[in-house]
Amino acid sequence: MTSGVVINRWQTPEDARDAGWSALVGGEDFFLSPDWMRVLQDSAGAWMRYLTARTDHGVLAALPMVLATRESPWSLGRTDLLVRHCAEERMDGAAEVLAGLGDMDRLMPSMMCGGRHLGRTRLMLHPDAGTDTAHRILEEAERVAAGEGCRSICLPYVDASDRLQREVLHDRGYISHLSGQFASLTLPGEGFMDYAMALPARRSRRVRSERRHIEASDVKITLAPLDPADIPRLALLETQLFAKYGMSSWDPKRSEAVLEAAAERLGDRALVSRAELDGSVVGFGLVLSHGDTWFAHRAGFDYGAVGKLPLYYELLYYTLADHAPRHGVRTVHYGIGSTDAKVSRGCSLSAQYLYVKEIG
Repeated sequence: MTSGVVINRWQTPEDARDAGWSALVGGEDFFLSPDWMRVLQDSAGAWMRYLTARTDHGVLAALPMVLATRESPWSLGRTDLLVRHCAEERMDGAAEVLAGLGDMDRLMPSMMCGGRHLGRTRLMLHPDAGTDTAHRILEEAERVAAGEGCRSICLPYVDASDRLQREVLHDRGYISHLSGQFASLTLPGEGFMDYAMALPARRSRRVRSERRHIEASDVKITLAPLDPADIPRLALLETQLFAKYGMSSWDPKRSEAVLEAAAERLGDRALVSRAELDGSVVGFGLVLSHGDTWFAHRAGFDYGAVGKLPLYYELLYYTLADHAPRHGVRTVHYGIGSTDAKVSRGCSLSAQYLYVKEIG
């Protein structure tokens, strides 16, 4: 029933937290936590708002919103660019959606809902909330989007398992297509060797060989809280990674802003898996801690110095497998992209779907 449900709009994640938002944040919702949303609000330079639906008994639903324009630099977090990307990658249904919509300019600006992260963007719902509440809060999101001059509203990465949300979005006239595969790794045993031995035999031999290659090199590997003194160097390394994959216009100051906000807001929950060679950082992975789960979030490498060393796998998989048990961590989430590489290191996949609706 919708009677007694009140929808509120909030301008800051702190306002949303005070309204009870955190009660809906689950074990896999780090990127929907008020602390991370504050990191984004401090660093993204974008219009953001937060909706809650509540009764006298507490919060039933919550939804973050961020306004994406043609100037937004988020290539996989912007409706027009994401639809094009998915069509180019031949993801199921994307070519049909692109053909049906035609000119992507008709979608922009677009209101992105469910969080500005790559994978599992969602409407958070209390177990007691039903489809009526979901309809109410999405209706309000559409109203807000129209009021801000948006031409579309989008949830870019809805997990295949989120059946209620997918049903409601379909009923509200959203069209959809596959937008990615979300990768997660469940770590067995008590360290790297247990992890490696749990892989298929041929892959296990490859992984153990890569670890020996790292150990025989002069590279020093550490895992420790993000050191603000390292941030300018890490930002340059991430910029090199982006350039390698075609994002040549990326400004390292954008990376610095996110890393600085993460260091300030998250403290020891922002970890860096770090490779140092001859006194210089040559590779890193940013790992965000949420209860008994880690989220591998950002990375970067000095490709000239790294050469053929398998630093990506070392920093994002092997080092984490070694350190996870002492942190009480059993699951690492890797998000979307580089699917074959992630599956080859033991990850399982969950399909993600973009849902978009024209408004205005």
